[in-house]
This record gives sequence, structure tokens and C-alpha cells, in this order.
Amino acid sequence: MKGAAMYRYRCVQCRTTSPPVLTQAALAQERQSHRALAHGGHVPDGEQIVTPPRFSFFDLPREQQVFGTLIVLVIVIGILVRAL
Repeated sequence: MKGAAMYRYRCVQCRTTSPPVLTQAALAQERQSHRALAHGGHVPDGEQIVTPPRFSFFDLPREQQVFGTLIVLVIVIGILVRAL
């Protein structure tokens, strides 16, 4: 699951965090299930949705930035050469 967006439901009242899930639909199911089982269907104060930080190109190591940029340039040049 590396690289995929993963969401977690956090209940501050119970001091618990759900296992990571890949979709917002699965996250909604985790939330509803917890509310029903632990809080009688009520919304606990302070509940949170934990989302992963957004990806940034500048978070990559310098070597991957350079190599990725070169690959993109090669692809763009290849497309331009084929089009002309």
C-alpha cells in the first residue's frame, strides 16, 4: 500500500485510531461502525479524520528529482519529434 492515500478515523473520547483504509467510503464505514458500537450512534466530541500529507516533488531525494525531470524531458522531446 506504499504510495496510496490512506485515511484513519480518530476518536479522541476513546483515544483510539482506526487501521488505515484506502477510500473515503471505507473511512465512512469505520466512522459509522465506531459511532454505533461505542457511542450509541452519537457523534463523539473531538472526532478527527486523519489524512496523509499531500505529495510534494521537493520531498523526493535530489537524485530522484533530477532523474524524474530528465525522463519527463525525454518523453516530451520524443512526442515533439514524432509530431513534427
